[in-house]
Amino acid sequence: MALILLLNKHMNRKRTKSVVLHIVVVALIYAVCFWVGRHLEAQTSPQDIKFHDVIAEAAKSHNVHPALIAAVIHAESNFNPRARSHAGAAGLMQINPPTRQYLRLKNVYNPRQNVEAGTRYLRELMDRFDGDVVLALAAYNAGPGAVMRYDVVPPYSETQAYVKKVLAFYDQYRNTFVSNPLMS
Repeated sequence: MALILLLNKHMNRKRTKSVVLHIVVVALIYAVCFWVGRHLEAQTSPQDIKFHDVIAEAAKSHNVHPALIAAVIHAESNFNPRARSHAGAAGLMQINPPTRQYLRLKNVYNPRQNVEAGTRYLRELMDRFDGDVVLALAAYNAGPGAVMRYDVVPPYSETQAYVKKVLAFYDQYRNTFVSNPLMS
Protein backbone atom coordinates (compact mmCIF):
# COMPACT_ATOMS: atom_id res chain seq x y z
CA MET A 1 0.00 0.00 0.00
CA ALA A 2 2.79 2.42 0.90
CA LEU A 3 4.49 1.53 -2.37
CA ILE A 4 1.33 2.43 -4.31
CA LEU A 5 1.01 5.79 -2.51
CA LEU A 6 4.69 6.54 -3.14
CA LEU A 7 4.32 5.56 -6.80
CA ASN A 8 1.17 7.67 -7.12
CA LYS A 9 2.90 10.67 -5.55
CA HIS A 10 5.88 10.25 -7.91
CA MET A 11 3.57 9.96 -10.94
CA ASN A 12 1.64 13.08 -9.93
CA ARG A 13 4.87 15.03 -9.52
CA LYS A 14 6.05 13.82 -12.94
CA ARG A 15 2.68 14.67 -14.51
CA THR A 16 2.74 18.13 -12.89
CA LYS A 17 6.21 18.80 -14.29
CA SER A 18 5.00 17.70 -17.71
CA VAL A 19 1.94 19.95 -17.57
CA VAL A 20 4.02 22.92 -16.41
CA LEU A 21 6.54 22.29 -19.19
CA HIS A 22 3.73 22.17 -21.77
CA ILE A 23 2.29 25.44 -20.45
CA VAL A 24 5.68 27.12 -20.67
CA VAL A 25 6.20 25.89 -24.24
CA VAL A 26 2.74 27.05 -25.31
CA ALA A 27 3.35 30.43 -23.65
CA LEU A 28 6.66 30.80 -25.51
CA ILE A 29 5.05 29.89 -28.82
CA TYR A 30 2.27 32.39 -28.16
CA ALA A 31 4.80 35.11 -27.31
CA VAL A 32 6.78 34.48 -30.50
CA CYS A 33 3.63 34.48 -32.64
CA PHE A 34 2.45 37.67 -30.94
CA TRP A 35 5.79 39.39 -31.60
CA VAL A 36 5.91 38.22 -35.24
CA GLY A 37 2.29 39.23 -35.74
CA ARG A 38 2.90 42.73 -34.38
CA HIS A 39 6.01 43.01 -36.54
CA LEU A 40 4.02 42.03 -39.64
CA GLU A 41 1.14 44.36 -38.71
CA ALA A 42 3.58 47.25 -38.75
CA GLN A 43 4.17 46.57 -42.45
CA THR A 44 0.58 45.88 -43.52
CA SER A 45 -0.34 49.22 -45.05
CA PRO A 46 -0.14 49.38 -48.86
CA GLN A 47 0.89 53.02 -48.46
CA ASP A 48 4.09 51.80 -46.80
CA ILE A 49 5.17 50.26 -50.10
CA LYS A 50 7.09 52.56 -52.41
CA PHE A 51 5.17 53.50 -55.56
CA HIS A 52 1.95 52.03 -54.14
CA ASP A 53 -0.17 54.47 -56.15
CA VAL A 54 1.58 53.53 -59.41
CA ILE A 55 1.24 49.83 -58.56
CA ALA A 56 -2.47 50.21 -57.75
CA GLU A 57 -3.12 52.02 -61.02
CA ALA A 58 -1.31 49.40 -63.12
CA ALA A 59 -2.98 46.55 -61.19
CA LYS A 60 -6.43 47.93 -61.85
CA SER A 61 -5.67 48.75 -65.48
CA HIS A 62 -4.31 45.28 -66.34
CA ASN A 63 -6.13 43.08 -63.83
CA VAL A 64 -2.93 41.90 -62.15
CA HIS A 65 -2.80 41.53 -58.38
CA PRO A 66 -0.89 44.50 -56.92
CA ALA A 67 1.05 42.12 -54.67
CA LEU A 68 2.45 40.38 -57.75
CA ILE A 69 3.54 43.68 -59.26
CA ALA A 70 5.18 44.73 -55.98
CA ALA A 71 6.90 41.33 -55.76
CA VAL A 72 8.35 41.63 -59.28
CA ILE A 73 9.55 45.18 -58.56
CA HIS A 74 11.11 44.06 -55.28
CA ALA A 75 12.92 41.15 -56.94
CA GLU A 76 13.97 43.09 -60.03
CA SER A 77 15.09 46.46 -58.67
CA ASN A 78 14.40 46.56 -54.94
CA PHE A 79 12.16 49.56 -55.68
CA ASN A 80 15.02 51.55 -57.23
CA PRO A 81 13.67 53.37 -60.33
CA ARG A 82 17.25 54.03 -61.52
CA ALA A 83 18.34 50.38 -61.35
CA ARG A 84 20.18 49.00 -64.38
CA SER A 85 21.42 45.46 -64.96
CA HIS A 86 24.58 44.33 -66.72
CA ALA A 87 22.35 43.17 -69.61
CA GLY A 88 20.79 46.62 -70.03
CA ALA A 89 17.47 45.98 -68.30
CA ALA A 90 16.41 49.12 -66.49
CA GLY A 91 13.91 50.74 -64.18
CA LEU A 92 11.66 49.37 -61.48
CA MET A 93 10.60 46.28 -63.41
CA GLN A 94 13.97 45.87 -65.18
CA ILE A 95 12.70 45.94 -68.74
CA ASN A 96 15.36 44.95 -71.27
CA PRO A 97 15.92 46.82 -74.55
CA PRO A 98 14.08 44.41 -76.90
CA THR A 99 11.07 44.22 -74.56
CA ARG A 100 11.22 47.99 -74.10
CA GLN A 101 10.97 48.40 -77.87
CA TYR A 102 8.19 45.79 -78.12
CA LEU A 103 6.21 47.58 -75.39
CA ARG A 104 6.97 51.02 -76.94
CA LEU A 105 8.24 52.24 -73.60
CA LYS A 106 9.53 55.79 -74.00
CA ASN A 107 11.21 56.44 -70.64
CA VAL A 108 12.30 53.29 -68.84
CA TYR A 109 13.29 55.32 -65.76
CA ASN A 110 9.88 56.92 -65.34
CA PRO A 111 8.25 54.82 -62.58
CA ARG A 112 4.70 55.18 -63.93
CA GLN A 113 5.68 54.29 -67.50
CA ASN A 114 7.92 51.43 -66.38
CA VAL A 115 5.36 49.82 -64.07
CA GLU A 116 2.57 50.30 -66.62
CA ALA A 117 4.61 48.64 -69.38
CA GLY A 118 5.98 45.91 -67.12
CA THR A 119 2.53 45.07 -65.79
CA ARG A 120 1.07 45.04 -69.29
CA TYR A 121 3.81 42.59 -70.30
CA LEU A 122 3.23 40.47 -67.20
CA ARG A 123 -0.51 40.33 -68.01
CA GLU A 124 0.34 39.28 -71.57
CA LEU A 125 2.57 36.49 -70.26
CA MET A 126 -0.10 35.33 -67.81
CA ASP A 127 -2.61 35.17 -70.65
CA ARG A 128 -0.14 33.30 -72.86
CA PHE A 129 0.43 30.70 -70.14
CA ASP A 130 -3.26 30.31 -69.23
CA GLY A 131 -3.03 32.28 -65.99
CA ASP A 132 -0.11 30.24 -64.65
CA VAL A 133 1.75 32.80 -62.55
CA VAL A 134 4.80 30.56 -62.16
CA LEU A 135 5.27 30.16 -65.92
CA ALA A 136 4.55 33.86 -66.48
CA LEU A 137 7.28 34.78 -63.99
CA ALA A 138 9.69 32.32 -65.58
CA ALA A 139 8.93 33.89 -68.97
CA TYR A 140 9.40 37.38 -67.52
CA ASN A 141 12.90 36.33 -66.48
CA ALA A 142 14.04 33.90 -69.19
CA GLY A 143 11.76 34.89 -72.04
CA PRO A 144 8.58 33.25 -73.27
CA GLY A 145 10.47 31.18 -75.86
CA ALA A 146 12.45 29.37 -73.16
CA VAL A 147 9.31 28.54 -71.21
CA MET A 148 7.53 27.29 -74.35
CA ARG A 149 10.58 25.20 -75.29
CA TYR A 150 10.64 23.40 -71.93
CA ASP A 151 6.91 23.67 -71.14
CA VAL A 152 7.92 24.20 -67.48
CA VAL A 153 10.18 26.62 -65.63
CA PRO A 154 13.42 26.36 -67.65
CA PRO A 155 16.30 24.52 -65.95
CA TYR A 156 18.28 27.73 -65.54
CA SER A 157 19.38 28.26 -61.95
CA GLU A 158 18.89 32.03 -62.26
CA THR A 159 15.31 31.63 -63.47
CA GLN A 160 14.42 29.01 -60.88
CA ALA A 161 15.82 31.19 -58.09
CA TYR A 162 14.03 34.22 -59.53
CA VAL A 163 10.64 32.48 -59.57
CA LYS A 164 11.08 31.32 -55.96
CA LYS A 165 12.15 34.79 -54.86
CA VAL A 166 9.21 36.54 -56.55
CA LEU A 167 6.73 34.01 -55.18
CA ALA A 168 8.07 34.56 -51.66
CA PHE A 169 7.67 38.33 -52.05
CA TYR A 170 4.22 37.78 -53.61
CA ASP A 171 3.14 35.82 -50.57
CA GLN A 172 4.48 38.55 -48.30
CA TYR A 173 2.80 41.40 -50.21
CA ARG A 174 -0.48 39.55 -50.66
CA ASN A 175 -1.10 39.94 -46.92
CA THR A 176 -0.41 43.66 -47.25
CA PHE A 177 -2.84 44.25 -50.09
CA VAL A 178 -5.62 41.93 -48.92
CA SER A 179 -6.85 44.48 -46.38
CA ASN A 180 -7.33 47.19 -49.01
CA PRO A 181 -10.39 46.46 -51.21
CA LEU A 182 -9.33 49.02 -53.80
CA MET A 183 -6.07 47.19 -54.39
CA SER A 184 -7.14 43.54 -54.15
